[in-house]
Amino acid sequence: MPLIQLPPPPSLAGKPAAVADPDVTLRRTDGHTVSGILEELSHERRRVAVNTGKSVVSAPLDKIVLIVFHDAIQLSEAELALLLDTTIQEYTIRLADGSILQGGSYGSVYDDTGLHLFIQGQAGHLYRIILSDAAIEDFVIRRGRLQVKLKPSDVSSRSLDKDLHIVTRQTGPSVSTQAPVLPGDDEPSVDGQRRLAERLGLDFVRLHETQIDPEVTRLVSYEMASRYQCMPLRMQDGRLLVAFTDPADSETVNMIGFVTGRNITPVVTTPEDIHWAINKFYSFLWEDDVIEDLVSASTPEEHAEITEQEAEKLGTSRPIVYLVHKIINDAIQKNASDIHIRPEADNIELLYRIDGTLVTEKILDKVLLPALVSRVKIIGNMNIAERRVPQDGSAKYMSRDQVVDLRISVMPTVNGESVVIRILNSETGLKKLHELGFNPRDHEILLDVLQKSYGMFLVTGPTGSGKSTTLYAALQEIIKRNVNVITIEDPVEYHIRHIEQMQINTRTGYTFARALRNVLRHDPDVIMVGEIRDGETAKIAVESALTGHLVLSTLHTNDAVGAISRLLEIGIEPYLVEATLLAVLAQRLARRNCPHCIAIEPVDPLVRKSLGIPDDEVFYHGTGCEHCNKTGFSGRLAVYELLHVSDAVRQCILEKRSINEIHATALREGMTPLTENALQAARKHLISLAEVYRIRIQ
Repeated sequence: MPLIQLPPPPSLAGKPAAVADPDVTLRRTDGHTVSGILEELSHERRRVAVNTGKSVVSAPLDKIVLIVFHDAIQLSEAELALLLDTTIQEYTIRLADGSILQGGSYGSVYDDTGLHLFIQGQAGHLYRIILSDAAIEDFVIRRGRLQVKLKPSDVSSRSLDKDLHIVTRQTGPSVSTQAPVLPGDDEPSVDGQRRLAERLGLDFVRLHETQIDPEVTRLVSYEMASRYQCMPLRMQDGRLLVAFTDPADSETVNMIGFVTGRNITPVVTTPEDIHWAINKFYSFLWEDDVIEDLVSASTPEEHAEITEQEAEKLGTSRPIVYLVHKIINDAIQKNASDIHIRPEADNIELLYRIDGTLVTEKILDKVLLPALVSRVKIIGNMNIAERRVPQDGSAKYMSRDQVVDLRISVMPTVNGESVVIRILNSETGLKKLHELGFNPRDHEILLDVLQKSYGMFLVTGPTGSGKSTTLYAALQEIIKRNVNVITIEDPVEYHIRHIEQMQINTRTGYTFARALRNVLRHDPDVIMVGEIRDGETAKIAVESALTGHLVLSTLHTNDAVGAISRLLEIGIEPYLVEATLLAVLAQRLARRNCPHCIAIEPVDPLVRKSLGIPDDEVFYHGTGCEHCNKTGFSGRLAVYELLHVSDAVRQCILEKRSINEIHATALREGMTPLTENALQAARKHLISLAEVYRIRIQ
């Protein structure tokens, strides 16, 4: 862990100056940028070295224009208050290449490295920028009415505050400390970003419709583009055109200007467009030079048994840490639900599950498998030396200022250990009830059911059909009533405020049934049971619903009426089912058509015949484009059937009528079958007819 000695801000002269593993971006005199961990900044050797994750790049200081430190200087509240009470210095710096830099800084320090400026970002964070003395022609530092104009040869190691001793508050232009201007509380939409552009007097662009010069992307590193959510587009009238999601954040715009050495013309775009452009124009990060560096560091012996120390060494090497970080970060940006690292006989397949479809992202060299698996095990807090039995782990991952939960499964196969990482992103995974796409009638029924003080609401469907998403949406509706809600889950997927959540542990005998008994002594109003798996759990859940509790749970049945049959099969008496069951929702997740590549769908005659569709009815599907990773799909849509247990349905249950009779009664009471619901979506061009055929029940 390299320690870099740096001078503190002038107002905090007593603050320790050693910084460990600083994350930086260098701009070299040839215009190229390098990002990574700063390993060396030597006054004596006049040398700077950065570890990029795949190699160490070093250069003489006189070949560096500036160094941007991305990690904020850690300040206490008292230090921050002291800092903000100082006067902002305005600077104008003329570089040797003729370009001019201007802005405001909370103090300046000049040492043998160069000119240190301290720039305030959001939430009071303070960032350091160093301009190499070899790159500076001259500079002017102003505060109030005083100014100092110097050349690097005129300055010895000192704080420039000694020449600027006036401490009155600056009244002129200063660094913006306001939070970003956002169009609303929800994730910015296209319309919201258009309104933002109008308010700021800037142009709004869609990146897939605008000209992007691949050459200018070299001015901003992948790390900076991802960190600051920006994309350099092209040179225009001598200025660099850069797309931002939030150009109101003047510090971000200034930072990009610093790093590129260009005057910036900002434009507004959407986060989705930024992600698309980064994945398209920074794809070189997946190129073979990175992989070759990793492979060359490996040996054929790594296919054989390795010790725990060797496994740990593999999993902590910088190239592997970088590669696994890239895999996870890319999956999150592409809204993948799962990452698959699948070993084959002679290579490794890296796949992302996006909108329910497995998409091959990359083919990696087989020699990387031990190192990749070791790194994943370290992240998931698993035993890195155990390779013969399956292991499960979990971790929290920070991505773009949001915390994402990872559920990790490692399983031995004949070709080596296979890894699946489930991504639980509360930003995209948690939905509100009105966002799930229920029609007005069914939405009203569900709201009525969730207002009940007792009874049972069940959601059915196969694994991956969105049952948990629906239950979490229902819970968010229920907690508006200020009631005591307790959940029993396996595992807890999303953490919700104001709800007590429990996780079962079958290894220790803490099952759903046992947990449910304990919960009943904890004065709950509403209980959510992750799954009713057996008769014991079902009986306790039904008894709970009878004794003044609203119970929510899931069952594995194909359709809504099948839930009644399942409860009767596992030993629940018909009169208890009739007395407690409020409604059953059966659902599937259909893949939405990509709106960018939608076209008329060629339908197989067998599909038309099976679904009873006339030959002349036209349907649409996605043909595949850059926006949808060539899959033809963009997002997913819940299709469902809602069985409301009306008086007529209750009578059928009491009389032990057949499932077909109960189903017919439900249809007469207004239930829309799941297949018909999916057909309605296809007729609106939301999904393809092939999707309807895939998820049909009848």
